[in-house]
Amino acid sequence: QVRMLPVGTVFQRFSRLVRDISKKLGKEVNLVIEGEDTEADKNVIESLADPLIHILRNSLDHGLETPEQRRAAGKAPQGTLRVAAHQEGDRVILDITDDGAGIDADKVRRKAVERGLIPADRAATLSDAEAHQLVFLPGFSTAETISDLSGRGVGMDVVRTAVERINGHVALRSEFGRGTHLTLSLPLSMAVTNVMIIEAGERQPQR
Repeated sequence: QVRMLPVGTVFQRFSRLVRDISKKLGKEVNLVIEGEDTEADKNVIESLADPLIHILRNSLDHGLETPEQRRAAGKAPQGTLRVAAHQEGDRVILDITDDGAGIDADKVRRKAVERGLIPADRAATLSDAEAHQLVFLPGFSTAETISDLSGRGVGMDVVRTAVERINGHVALRSEFGRGTHLTLSLPLSMAVTNVMIIEAGERQPQR
């Protein structure tokens, strides 16, 4: 319990980040934060900061549209970016959702082939859901130009690596034109592990 901290200690820095980036991009964004009081191991929370910033930057840069684009698509001019946390058993679940443009599976396939990350014949056989997972490949980017926000090919692979380093898992779902949903499942604690030891015939298996 001494090691536990509320995830709000990381979330509190998001408001200014979202405000500054959305202003720079000329976008209107409503940031909704839920579950700030959800607690996790201090080390887990500290490991979350950079991956979450990567995710938010991606949502703001690639996901959410400008007010004009949103109106043209029949949406409200202001986009919504939601960050929510809750506990499930011995895991902390973080959901990051935006109601932006979603991921264009055809564009992802094309960019992955152009960058030599996957053969063209293999890319053609992928379902849209499978194509979405290509964004986690090292060096992947759909950005046409390099900026201080995107285009360097450093992003979602860094997120996955950082999350898996603390025994976490990342899942991505996206609907083109409707938005993207990322789920991070993280260990509640890195200090305590439940272990079951089974004896058979008065012998313990070697571990």
